[in-house]
Amino acid sequence: MFSWKDKKILITGATGFIGGALANELGEKDAHIFATYNKKLPPKNNYTYIKGDVSSVEFVFALFQKHSFDYCFHLAAQPLVDIAEKNPLPTFKSNIEGTWNVLEASRKSKIKGIIVASTSHVYGENDLPFIEDFFPKPTRPYETSKACADMIAQTYANYYRLPVAIARCSNIYGPGDTNKRLIPRTVLRILNGKNPEIYQSQTTRDYMYIADAVSAYITLAEKINLIDPARNVVFNFGTGNHYTNAAVVKKILDQMGKPYKNSYIVNTGRNQEINKQYVSIQKAKKILNWFPSVSLEKGLELTVKWYENHL
Repeated sequence: MFSWKDKKILITGATGFIGGALANELGEKDAHIFATYNKKLPPKNNYTYIKGDVSSVEFVFALFQKHSFDYCFHLAAQPLVDIAEKNPLPTFKSNIEGTWNVLEASRKSKIKGIIVASTSHVYGENDLPFIEDFFPKPTRPYETSKACADMIAQTYANYYRLPVAIARCSNIYGPGDTNKRLIPRTVLRILNGKNPEIYQSQTTRDYMYIADAVSAYITLAEKINLIDPARNVVFNFGTGNHYTNAAVVKKILDQMGKPYKNSYIVNTGRNQEINKQYVSIQKAKKILNWFPSVSLEKGLELTVKWYENHL
């Protein structure tokens, strides 16, 4: 039986939406959490917080030399499509250089496993559903930065036999997300008495609740010894379902007791938006015995309640 008790865990980007949820879950399992952060102030808890930028090779190497980590979850990144479009160079630096710094520092340590956060968006315009063997076809700066980091991680796994696993997650939502993604943006606009705003009504995505995403990362680490670095490094995670933006907005309105009546505002502010993106999760089911557990309806219920109570 795998135990996280007293294991030294590095989580980069631990003050972000997903990193914070992952740190909390591993903390509940009695792991010793080392959490890097750059700009966003950390919450008050018992983790060891270390301020620094993973795109700094000096910072990352000093961090690994000082601490003997058992596992690393590399989540630090610039995650927003809009910001990357307006100013791509910082996104490339953070997402690509930060990843190779962490991987190279890991290679020189005795780490037991590194989980690299990728995204289903690296597939770009591809056949559906996306499977792990598809060659990435990124278009916009954000997706390109993640695809580069993804391929660098595969090199470290395949060539150096580093214990690396890559999580390509679908769109993640849930309590604590304060970014301007579809679900939090819609909920907040409704709470503020405004109409929902979406970019394209028929854009289709798979939406995975934060608890299932955290479960995916932890399962990858716990079962990393089952992964063949030459074949099975990359895993898709999602729900196996997909919804249009309009359908998601309607579910949120229903959840909040508001009428639909096509009340959203269509704003075509994004360039080269991929119309449909969703993944196959058969590989994760078969090799990792991982399954999502939260439906979109239940996840939205929990999410809306959090925003109503906290914001």
